[in-house]
Amino acid sequence: MSARSRPARTRRRRSEFDLIRALTAKLPHGAGVLLGPGDDAALLAPRPGRELVATTDAFVIGVHVPRIGMAPHAIGRRLAAANLSDLAAMAAEPRWALLSLGLSDAADDAWTIDLERGLAEALAEHGAAVVGGNLTRTGGADWMSVTLLGDVERGRAWTRYGARPGDRVAVTGHPGRAGAAMRAGLVVAREPEASVRVVRDAFVAPAPRIGLAHALSAAGVVAAAIDLSDGIAGDLTHLCEASGIGATLDADAWPDDPALARSALRVIARERPGRAGSAARRSPSPAAIARMVRTLRLGASDDYELLLAVDPAGEATALAIASEHHVPLTFIGTCTDAPGVLLLRDRDGSTTPIGPSSWDHRR
Repeated sequence: MSARSRPARTRRRRSEFDLIRALTAKLPHGAGVLLGPGDDAALLAPRPGRELVATTDAFVIGVHVPRIGMAPHAIGRRLAAANLSDLAAMAAEPRWALLSLGLSDAADDAWTIDLERGLAEALAEHGAAVVGGNLTRTGGADWMSVTLLGDVERGRAWTRYGARPGDRVAVTGHPGRAGAAMRAGLVVAREPEASVRVVRDAFVAPAPRIGLAHALSAAGVVAAAIDLSDGIAGDLTHLCEASGIGATLDADAWPDDPALARSALRVIARERPGRAGSAARRSPSPAAIARMVRTLRLGASDDYELLLAVDPAGEATALAIASEHHVPLTFIGTCTDAPGVLLLRDRDGSTTPIGPSSWDHRR
């Protein structure tokens, strides 16, 4: 049968309530859930002596995640990570989630169910469960939104407001990789080479730092925290504004990241204006690659890592706890008494201002 005569593939489309039943049929039953999906609202049992923590995040297909090249299961897990990371930044324990879906006529039921399975799976790994939500039709791009509720022992939540001059600035993981994956085209690549696969995975499969946050909170070494969902420069700006401080970062504090450097080379090649002749074929200089690595580390990147202000007396403790949890933790600078002044210090001692380059939903 020729391609022209082959019948078009039909998409399976259930009715609204049949799809809701399919979405909720295999959801795990979370702790503290007195009544889950199926009624007008969920009925939940808060734990005594704890404060409720609430966050929400939304993805629009084609804006926050690509239209092609990323499996729906992975999109669901990434949406869970976006919300879980917010709770990690508050040292909270995830409990219950509400999922809302806006689906176009082109949305496939199997795709939708797989996305929700990925979300529920990722939440369950951290003790949370989907307890309800909403399903609606959209005339534009498909979108999905999660409201995640958690709790924390009364008076023990982390915030952005507690950093003090002299506190050490630390980051988990490898910030910049998620942004590099998008800019280098690795997210939609079918089989990226092994040398940059970890960069792609930073976007496709981020790891929320819930367990590490709980352990650091118990140790009492963190003064303030923020989720790295916009990029170091932007999120550090938010933390400094909230705490009324400044910060100086050390350019040489980060360990070498060969995978990020290889991705930086790809970004340069991909974004370099087309030029004819030998100049177009010339490889970027080591200095140009180093500048791009710095841009990727500090700039817009939704890595879902943590940026922490740590009591200097607790630096060794924090490193030991991170090692026990197998999470990279790097101290990259120090909080200062110059409110709003963010500087990057080079090896020779010279400093340059850090601009608030980060993800902006309005731009």
